[in-house]
Amino acid sequence: MTSKRLLGAFSAAALCLGSLPASGQEATSTVASEGPTGSDYAVYVHGLHVLNVSASYQLQPWGYGATTHLESAGFASWFLKMRITTQAQGHFTENGISPISYESSGFSRGTVRHVKLVYHDGTPSVDILEPRENDREQVPSDQLAHTVDTLSGVAHLLHTLTTTGKCNGTEMVFDGLRLTHMTIHGPVTDAIPQDHGELYSGPALRCDFIGQQVAGFVKDSPNRNKMSQPKPGAVWFKQVDGFGLVPVRIEIEHPKLGHVTVVMQQAPRH
Repeated sequence: MTSKRLLGAFSAAALCLGSLPASGQEATSTVASEGPTGSDYAVYVHGLHVLNVSASYQLQPWGYGATTHLESAGFASWFLKMRITTQAQGHFTENGISPISYESSGFSRGTVRHVKLVYHDGTPSVDILEPRENDREQVPSDQLAHTVDTLSGVAHLLHTLTTTGKCNGTEMVFDGLRLTHMTIHGPVTDAIPQDHGELYSGPALRCDFIGQQVAGFVKDSPNRNKMSQPKPGAVWFKQVDGFGLVPVRIEIEHPKLGHVTVVMQQAPRH
């Protein structure tokens, strides 16, 4: 297991939350949070605890801000070093969302990495990409219009599910390197699985999704066919007093790692 695959697993988990409602679907109301909401998650691969993720976000009627911090954990931290902080901000609009900026930096795959996206009229420009990944195909610029970053997708999904009760739609998600087509549908009421010491149990709202990478592949990769296959998954949202709907569990199928589970470890906090 490499740090590249672990980071890919986390990115896929974030992408599952990055699906937005179909264009033109308008929220009926907006619920602003009382303050930034913080939450902590553990990422499991084949039952092994490999990553810790802390997240902080705030939703207002006019927009959002979000920060995540990822660090290797458990047995994986003995031989894989990873520490990454990611931030995003943007506005909610009548027809969806308008990201302003996205930035991710930290140590991964043996070096310090830094990605910064700035949005102009709904299209991101890659202001910083260090180091350059010359072994990867560049996403064509004509495919970037109206794409969103992963954290903006999380904020929009939470906003939309809270205000409309739905999570149906499609979206294109761009993280600075890869372009992924997301579809999501639901929710349905489903019991939260109990296999990793879950903090919450009982019924929750489950949204099912499929993510499929469509651009930004590593050149001449023998795994290209696997990476381009649709990847199913699901996310469970629990109604928590004082916080509203909170994502408490994510499951994805990663083309290399297999089954990946992300589980909330501590109660959300303001």
